[in-house]
Amino acid sequence: MGISIFVLCSLCFCSVFGYNTYSYKAAVVDVAKGDFHSGKYADIVYEAAKLNVDIVVLPSPNDIPSEGALELCMNELDNYDEIVKSVSTAAKEGQVYVVAHLYEKTHCQDKQELIRSNLVFDRRGNIVSVYRKPLNTLSKCNTTMLKSGRFTTDFGTTFGILMEEDILLKNASEFDGIKNFILAGSFVPKTSFLFAKQFPSSWAYVNNVNLITANGIFGGNIDLKSAPNQLIVAEFNKEARNDVPRPLTVTPDSFSTGDFSQYSIKPLDLDASSQGYTDTVCQGTFCCQFYVKASLIGSKQGITYGLVAFDGTQQLSANYIGVQTCSIVACAGLYKRSCFVGSENNSTNVKFEKITINGNFSEDNSAQFPSILTSTQDVFKKENLKFTIQNKNFKYVTAELYNKENVLSFGIFGRVYSRDYDTSEFGRVNNTDGISDFSEYISSENVQEFFDYLWIRLRIVIFIVSIYVLEMM
Repeated sequence: MGISIFVLCSLCFCSVFGYNTYSYKAAVVDVAKGDFHSGKYADIVYEAAKLNVDIVVLPSPNDIPSEGALELCMNELDNYDEIVKSVSTAAKEGQVYVVAHLYEKTHCQDKQELIRSNLVFDRRGNIVSVYRKPLNTLSKCNTTMLKSGRFTTDFGTTFGILMEEDILLKNASEFDGIKNFILAGSFVPKTSFLFAKQFPSSWAYVNNVNLITANGIFGGNIDLKSAPNQLIVAEFNKEARNDVPRPLTVTPDSFSTGDFSQYSIKPLDLDASSQGYTDTVCQGTFCCQFYVKASLIGSKQGITYGLVAFDGTQQLSANYIGVQTCSIVACAGLYKRSCFVGSENNSTNVKFEKITINGNFSEDNSAQFPSILTSTQDVFKKENLKFTIQNKNFKYVTAELYNKENVLSFGIFGRVYSRDYDTSEFGRVNNTDGISDFSEYISSENVQEFFDYLWIRLRIVIFIVSIYVLEMM
């Protein structure tokens, strides 16, 4: 009888105060539908509070797709304290948690530096978590940096607080089993296969977590009808047990010209793929197997696809990160050393009935993700996408895509954390044993070309010295 009364009282408490035992509501801003800046932060918080959300994530200046947004932020830096105060007041009056990504100035080593800060306000307007980094990654400013931020809410959920580069630089195992994350503060440059708005959704999908970003919601049940035009509201299961489809792609703002000089790449034979086409692309001992069955929409082929393999490191600001990639990528023009990802009409005339990509990936301190980019907003359901990892002496990873059009890239993006190193510290972030596979670096085409050139020059010097020595004798 006592237990029944306790359970009943608990349910009544949650009902009265609006807290759900199993879920919570979050809101983000659809920056494409309005002109937003820090002066409107308080208004956004009040609007979110009217929708009875538990937490709202505000957009940062570089999430806003307008020219001069960051410059506007720079001009507002002198108002940092006023912005913090207004957000705090709105959080208190609206009784809602707020996450804001702000910039502030600090004097460091005789010059001004910009600091990126993720601030978390609770329902009383108090700052309960601060996660800071210098905007200049080479800066030596002491900002009391943490590896990541975290806080626990009054509705019983612990959140990890991240900046965008964290999900690329850190293995999910470092986050101690947290199932709910907030990512605020865009940073990742749009290099090949690392599209800033694309990777977070794949990261959430593979790690089976809820991820709320300043420009997207991944894992929740999105409710577009109940929110005003500027807000996107979603309800999340606290344990990330979501049966609804996860959005794995977003429409890119622009496409990047990828530098494929270090990649192994073959053109896809679209004519042969109408009957089912199989090919293998290798880079060193790392090989990717492709099966493609596709058909043209119309009579004229308007785009070229390449089959790509990469096994090495890529630069990410001051960091070099270990990467293994198997992908099929659309190119407006396919060349050995460059590929403009995309098409002139922002669409393709190719329908892929099936794409299967397999690869043996490194098992040591690594993770793999599906990498999907389309020219349209897509929500992938189970019947469209299959992604599996089999652990043996290596990781045998398979990515399959079914019945999709307007595919710009699809494949497997692998991170090998043991190869990471940080040039600013002249050492390795995740591995103290030196470069894990130096032989692969030495075998790269550019390095071999350098040594060939050096050897030719040395042979000339040796020949001249030999003649001189013979004459002296």
